[in-house]
Amino acid sequence: MDSGTAPAALPLHGTTVIEVGVFMAAPFAAMQLADLGARVIKVEPPAGDPTRATGPFVDGESSPFLRLNRNKESVVLDLKSDAGVAAFRALARGADVVLENLRPGAMGRLGLGPEELWRDNPGLVYASGSGWGQDGPLADRPGLDIMAQARSGLMAVTGTPESGPVKAGVPVCDLTCGLYLALGVLAALRHRDAGGGGQRVDVSLLEAGLSYTIWEAGKFFGGAEAGGRTGSAHQSQAPYQALRARDGWVTAGAITPATWTGFCRALDRPDLLADERYATSADRFALREELIADIERTTAERDVRELVEAWTAHGVPCAPILEPREALTDPQVTERDFIWSARDPELGEVRQLGSPMRLSGTPARRDSPGPRLGAHTGAVLREFGAVDHTEGHRGTEGRKKRMAGETTEARTAPEEHGAAPDTDLIVSAEDGVLTVTFDRPDARNAMTSQMYEGLFQACERADADPEVKALVLRGAGAKAFVAGSDIREFEAFSSGEDGVAYEARISRVINRIEDVDVPTVAVVRGYCVGGGLAIATACDLRLADETARFGVPIARTLGNCLSANTMSLLHQRLGPARTLDLLLRADFLDAEDARAAGFVSAVTAPEDLEEKVADTLRRILSQAPITMWAAKELTRRLRRSGLPDDGDVVERAFGSADFAAAVRAFGTGSTPEWTGR
Repeated sequence: MDSGTAPAALPLHGTTVIEVGVFMAAPFAAMQLADLGARVIKVEPPAGDPTRATGPFVDGESSPFLRLNRNKESVVLDLKSDAGVAAFRALARGADVVLENLRPGAMGRLGLGPEELWRDNPGLVYASGSGWGQDGPLADRPGLDIMAQARSGLMAVTGTPESGPVKAGVPVCDLTCGLYLALGVLAALRHRDAGGGGQRVDVSLLEAGLSYTIWEAGKFFGGAEAGGRTGSAHQSQAPYQALRARDGWVTAGAITPATWTGFCRALDRPDLLADERYATSADRFALREELIADIERTTAERDVRELVEAWTAHGVPCAPILEPREALTDPQVTERDFIWSARDPELGEVRQLGSPMRLSGTPARRDSPGPRLGAHTGAVLREFGAVDHTEGHRGTEGRKKRMAGETTEARTAPEEHGAAPDTDLIVSAEDGVLTVTFDRPDARNAMTSQMYEGLFQACERADADPEVKALVLRGAGAKAFVAGSDIREFEAFSSGEDGVAYEARISRVINRIEDVDVPTVAVVRGYCVGGGLAIATACDLRLADETARFGVPIARTLGNCLSANTMSLLHQRLGPARTLDLLLRADFLDAEDARAAGFVSAVTAPEDLEEKVADTLRRILSQAPITMWAAKELTRRLRRSGLPDDGDVVERAFGSADFAAAVRAFGTGSTPEWTGR
């Protein structure tokens, strides 16, 4: 702990928070409480918080997750099982706060709503974040940050008249919802400790966004037009906005007589100061476009630093517009020690954003980065008297340093030969090669959730075992490598959010394949479709026989979509045009077409494929490991450097009536009829 404050002295020491949080709002709220000394136990499903699948990655761990979930413990519970619900109830009985941001009613359907938990713990504070609130006509609808920014009016006043509505560069509704959740929890705890009981805290992204419309509400309720898009400019005063400089951009606010005078003198523009049309801030705002164009004729001739120094000398509020990398290393930030390092025993120093709350007597906690998935499950459940029902099925509780061959006690390798339990995978190791065989030939090796998790663990093993020099993935039988995901698992989906969570789980596995330090080879016979194509694409090399067929026919079969992560992989390996062609025509590439496109390294007759695989592996095993690792690592970094947010797209596709109808049609063997809804 860097803060110099003993744990017992922190303001929230002794407060236990159970977080059931995904992505932003609840995890951000719980992080604030953890910084102030609360014990935060993060309850995750076996696949983990979807944020774990969000890049960039540090030694296989999500960099955003490591920062958003600092100072927390991770416990894996399957809340769809009776044992998982019982374990959660045991945690809640001993907790002060339950903090969640699932869809309204989801916790209640599991038997874990506030009324159920208050029976055992009447003093429990139950805090819920959601898109639209726990009641009202929109309560049941999914709501992400961009939808809240849209419906709250924030996007209508962000951007320029020419740009149209613009989303804020950060998820402001998500994060503000998190802050209000934390504030509400503190108020509810104060009420409880003063003799009251537990209560519900209900915060929505929508109302969090609306709370920022101070000026707009003032205008609307005062009978005036509520405002429009003015870019970086103030809604009613000028100059108060970004201004172009010779080498960048700078902001300045000169809205009082004194600062307007200093502003003009710093620019050596007495003509502006003498112009009666600009006498007051309101006058200047009325002529803002003309005024700013005139001002920028001067500022564009000076550097940002020169302008800041000149205005500062004349008492004018101003600041340069910095890129994130500049902001994070700005002297004002570093001198105040805002950025700090959380020590991880395997990753080393993990840089963290500080807490903006600077308490002189009890400074914020500075302890650990985000935990490994399930790292504290056993210890926490024993402490609370609950049964650990996830043993053997949760994510690894430790992590090794890559390229060093170190392993942790919790990473237990499968048997040297044989099937991984309950996963329909066969994992075997021989002569430095770890081979994973997808073993559902009667279902064309369609992937179940258990198979995806088993594949993830096999990748972990590949990196943990210093004897493994290459990883090979193949399908059992001659009909398919992998013919997509098992569509029966989609039958339980009730909303687009289920699709977002599903794609995040798949991305976690696909990224783990790509992250394996040693070369990876996909051996393809027959169909390589959908999720199977994603798996093969994540490998470094693809070897195929003449029967191989590659495609993503979801436009014809399911009506859902790929994640941005998978699209990015296909773009890099196959090319944007060929990827779009595959998706729009829902057609297949045969083996020779795939080779011609550079997607497949070699195509052989079926009887010759194993010889080609053996020859490729011999060459790999004889070459410099560091050189091969460096090529893989830089390729991976280039691909992941600009992945867009895809949550709204995935949610719309998986939440569509077409997708639901297609899943039903699959179960009956009929052909779906597309409606576009």
